[in-house]
Amino acid sequence: WCPYYLTRQAINHATVLVFNYQYMLDPKVAKMVSKELESESIIVFDEAHNIDSVCIEALSVTVNDRNLDQATRSLGRLSSEVSRMKASDSERLQRE
Repeated sequence: WCPYYLTRQAINHATVLVFNYQYMLDPKVAKMVSKELESESIIVFDEAHNIDSVCIEALSVTVNDRNLDQATRSLGRLSSEVSRMKASDSERLQRE
């Protein structure tokens, strides 16, 4: 048996789980781990003295000029579409 898959099976039968808190804080990993937990599970973070820096690292993104340019273009297209829909809806309301 692979330890990873064996552990995933054991989660369903465990009353207490002890694992690295980074598994619950990293969104990519947390999705895999938390789906095996019961909704009323209690999670205790031990040795979490650097938990703030781990949270910052896990939830941070890097934005560069290319990302900003793409976002600006997308917002422009979205704004144009919203304006078009408003005009279309206004015309439809006037006809009714």
